[in-house]
Amino acid sequence: MRLAVMLEQAIEVGGGFQQPLNDTLWLRDWAKESGNEIVVYSPYSRTMEVLKEFGIESRLCKFGVLDHAFLFLKYCRPFDLVQIALKAKSPFERALIKDGIDLVHFTSTSKRHLLLYKLPFLITIFDTCHRDAPEFPEVRAFGEFERREILFGLGCTKAAIVIVNAPKLIDDLSQRYAMERDRAICIPFSPSTYVARSPEGDATDSAVLQKYGLQPGYLFYPAQFWPHKNHAMLLMALALLRERGITERLVLCGSDRGGREKIDAAIATYGLAAQVSIVGFVESSELGALYRGASALVMPSYFGPTNMPPLEAWAVGTPVIYPEAFEEQVGDAAILFDYDDPQSLADAILGLRANGTRERLCEAGYQRLKLFAAETKRGREQFARQMQRLKHRLGLALH
Repeated sequence: MRLAVMLEQAIEVGGGFQQPLNDTLWLRDWAKESGNEIVVYSPYSRTMEVLKEFGIESRLCKFGVLDHAFLFLKYCRPFDLVQIALKAKSPFERALIKDGIDLVHFTSTSKRHLLLYKLPFLITIFDTCHRDAPEFPEVRAFGEFERREILFGLGCTKAAIVIVNAPKLIDDLSQRYAMERDRAICIPFSPSTYVARSPEGDATDSAVLQKYGLQPGYLFYPAQFWPHKNHAMLLMALALLRERGITERLVLCGSDRGGREKIDAAIATYGLAAQVSIVGFVESSELGALYRGASALVMPSYFGPTNMPPLEAWAVGTPVIYPEAFEEQVGDAAILFDYDDPQSLADAILGLRANGTRERLCEAGYQRLKLFAAETKRGREQFARQMQRLKHRLGLALH
C-alpha cells in the first residue's frame, strides 16, 4: 500500500507541527515493518528541510488556483452534484493518483480532504474547541466557525479512520457529528521529538539561556499569541503576587497570531516589563533547554482537552501548572487552577513552593508519561490492524 502522509502545518504553529512530525516519524517505521510505503508531502520547503534531518525525503505540494476554486465550490454543497456528473477531480487529487497513491493520511484537520473525490483518506482531529469556546475570534470570525463545521462534519464521517488524542474527543465527535465510534483510534500526544532527544548539559542549556538573556528559575509558557491562550490571566496572576511582595519572572515564546499587541499593553498596564521576557518564536532544538531552565510550565490555555507542553515539561523533569478543566490529561501530575480566576492561578504558583511539591510533581509526571506511552503503543497497534483491514478492502493485499 502506498500511503500519502500530508504534513501541512507550518513549523511556527508549534505543537500543531510537532505532533504531526512525531506521527510521520512513526509512520516511516511502521511502513518499513509492514511492507508498505509512505510518501510525505508538505507545502513548506522549510518542513522538507526538517524532514531531511530525520532521513525522510518529501515532496513539495502547494495549492494551485484550481485547487482553491475546487475548495471554494466544495464549501458550496450543490457543487457535489456537478462534480459527480462530470467525474471531475481536483489537481491535488490528480497529482496523488499520478504518484500511485492508494490512501491519504492527513496528520492534521486538513481542508484538503474536501478535494478528494476518488481516494479514501484518514484524518487527524486535535480538538473541537470551536464548539467548546465559540466566543474566541480565531474560531468564530469571518466564517471560521462555519468552515470548521463543514471540515469536521464531513471529515469525521467520510474518513476511513479518524485519529484523535483523547477518549473525550471520540465522545464529542460521535455526539456532535454522528461519527461511527469504531472508526476512531485514540493515540495520545507525545513530547516533541526535539525536546525528547535534546542534549542535556550545563554548557548547552546555558548557551540557549544566554542567547535570550535569561536566568534559570522563571515560569515558562510556550504558546502562540492567540486570545484563547489566555496570556492575560497569567499576567494578572503575576500582578496579584507582586501585591503580596512576591516577584515571579515569566518567559513567553511563540509566534504572534494577532494577540501580541494586547499582551504588550497588559504588561505595560500592570507594570510587569521587568518581570516578563517575550522571546518570540524559538527554534525547536532550543525548547528542551528553555523547559529545563524553568521553575514550572504554566499553561492557562482555554483550549483542550489535551495539549503537548505538559508532556514536554514532564519529559525534562519540569513541574506543571495546568487548568482544572483538563484534569483528565494531567491527573495528579500538575497543580490545577481555574483558568477564569487569576487568584486561583496565583495560589497555584505559590503552591509550587511547598516542601516536596516539585519532587512529587516530577515523579507523577514521569509516571504519567509512562501511562501515555502504553496508550500510544495500544493505539498504534490498533492503527496497524485497521490499515491491514483497509489494505484488504482496497484490494491491495493481492499485489
